[in-house]
Amino acid sequence: MSRLWPDRLSLAIAPDRIVLVRARGGLRPQAVAKTIVPVPQTNAEGGWNPALQTLTKVLLADRQWQDAQVSAVLSNEFARYQLIPWSDEIASTEERDAYVRQSFAQVYGDGVADWVYAVSAASRGAPWFAAAVERALVGQLEEAVGQAQSKLVSVMPHVMPAFNSARRAIKERDLWFVQVEKQQLLLALILDGRWQTISRRHVSDAHWQAELPLLLEREWRLKGLDQVPRTVAISAPEAHQAALDGAGKWVFHWLRPALRYGFSGRADAPYAMALGA
Repeated sequence: MSRLWPDRLSLAIAPDRIVLVRARGGLRPQAVAKTIVPVPQTNAEGGWNPALQTLTKVLLADRQWQDAQVSAVLSNEFARYQLIPWSDEIASTEERDAYVRQSFAQVYGDGVADWVYAVSAASRGAPWFAAAVERALVGQLEEAVGQAQSKLVSVMPHVMPAFNSARRAIKERDLWFVQVEKQQLLLALILDGRWQTISRRHVSDAHWQAELPLLLEREWRLKGLDQVPRTVAISAPEAHQAALDGAGKWVFHWLRPALRYGFSGRADAPYAMALGA
């Protein structure tokens, strides 16, 4: 007998681990299974292959991760982001997509022709926020999910669901948004509610909190901006929320992850990425 509400499997795919959460139920689904599987690193340049190989083994080895609707969140390490300048000459979705591919090609070369792109809607005149991942990654993910008798319903780079979740808690329209992953920070400047800059910086896990004020100072000076907001929203569910030394120049706000499926508190923080936080 089939279930009225199909089970949902939420995945987080990162270079060092796979996070899986299975939820069941209709209006108020609850987690029925969860696990975190480390990814063995065969070499420093393994890219996304070790993570996808690990995921495939996990899905096929245990029925509790099969027969579900699957949503996957990809580490920022596996994605590339750009803010694409608005153009009044773009008259169709096809023209916009070609414009986005051309913008990525100018930075990353001809290999971007075989990437998969997502572009956020923007108000007239505002830059488009665009994300790209390798088509082979998405293809291997679809194959792994299909072999587990499941259906892949969404794939999103980490910053997208996390920022959408955080936006509901952020009142300011001018601020920095900082997302923390293992050994990297994503720094985004938002002005009047619009994306202005976005960049990724590799950091030490032990010292990123000390480095963040200096990175922010360097970031806005490199962009040649005269003035920037001093409010900083930090999305770092697993980090210890220590006081940050802003030397009186920055105001830091730690964002609380919007956990679902009965999850709450620091004990469940390692599952936040899979749940879109």
